[in-house]
Amino acid sequence: MRAFRTFLLVFSLLPGLVWADAQSDAEHAIAAHRQAEQLARERAREDSTRAALLAEEQVEAAASLRRLEDQTSTDTQHLADLQTAQQTASQRLSIAEAALEKLLPVMQRLSTQPAATLLTVPQSPQDAVRGIAIMQGIANAIAAQAKQVQSQSSQVAALIAKGRTAQTQLAAAAAAQQAAEQQLSDQIDSAKAAEMADSDTATREAEASLAAQRKLNSITAAIASLAAPAPAAHNLPQGSGGAPVAGHIVQSFGATTLAGPAEGVSYSAAPGARVVTPCAGTVIFAGPFPAYGLMVIADCGGGTSVVLAGMNHLDVATGERLAHGQPVGTMLNFDAADPTRQPVLYVELRQNGNPVDPASWLAGGGSG
Repeated sequence: MRAFRTFLLVFSLLPGLVWADAQSDAEHAIAAHRQAEQLARERAREDSTRAALLAEEQVEAAASLRRLEDQTSTDTQHLADLQTAQQTASQRLSIAEAALEKLLPVMQRLSTQPAATLLTVPQSPQDAVRGIAIMQGIANAIAAQAKQVQSQSSQVAALIAKGRTAQTQLAAAAAAQQAAEQQLSDQIDSAKAAEMADSDTATREAEASLAAQRKLNSITAAIASLAAPAPAAHNLPQGSGGAPVAGHIVQSFGATTLAGPAEGVSYSAAPGARVVTPCAGTVIFAGPFPAYGLMVIADCGGGTSVVLAGMNHLDVATGERLAHGQPVGTMLNFDAADPTRQPVLYVELRQNGNPVDPASWLAGGGSG
């Protein structure tokens, strides 16, 4: 009987014991998941800091590359000027040679048979003397033209030598530029790989934390507790953008075009130049766009967005976060067949959807 009462007592207490064990297990599980969640958040912050440092390294590398691109742009323009001067001198040389060619037979006959040449046309002694004087004047003119031809020939030869030297220097600069761009591309790829790995880790830890929270609270409460605050909008200070590419503006805002007043500005960029974003923000579009080539649209915050179009290669994708001055792509590379050809980057600034003149904003030095 005593054993039966003991059994009844244990049976009556069993639900409470089971609940206590289940509660203890749940609390241990929650504690473990909270610890995992905290660790994930700490790693996410470290990853975010590391990604920001990589972005700053990209900005510094882009600034170093900008100096090389500026030199390449200068060399390209210098070579174009030399080729123009060479063409002008060649045209003048052709004209002088043509004039000399017409007078040369007469002078040859005069030098070998002066009397016969003067007597070919019956004339008085006074006219003959006058004819000799005229022929002497022609001879002097021909001699002067010959000297001019020799001088122009020397100038053309010198220009050709300078042009070849400039081409050699430009080819070396282009090779150095390509090597620097490859190094920068490797840094960008490394940064993207790190950001992707960090994002995957943070996602897994967030899911584990959410699973722990489900045992304690509702899914809605768990999601609300895990939700990160939205980043504050970045206002765009005037004059802080900086030029997005090495080169100079060839078409200003409001200029007359076939489609009407230009809604942005156009840069004549250095061949193969790296394009950087003039603001921090988020990529809302990255890809090809009809008649504009490869294009990037970045949300700068505060209702402001920037359009960069005409690139030959993109380094970013839609949804990526950007640091101010971070590379987003490159322009068409150096064309050895046509060294005077330079690519064009189109830049448009919009505030609340309306295009505004970006000249004063881009005139700053913020991009490096």
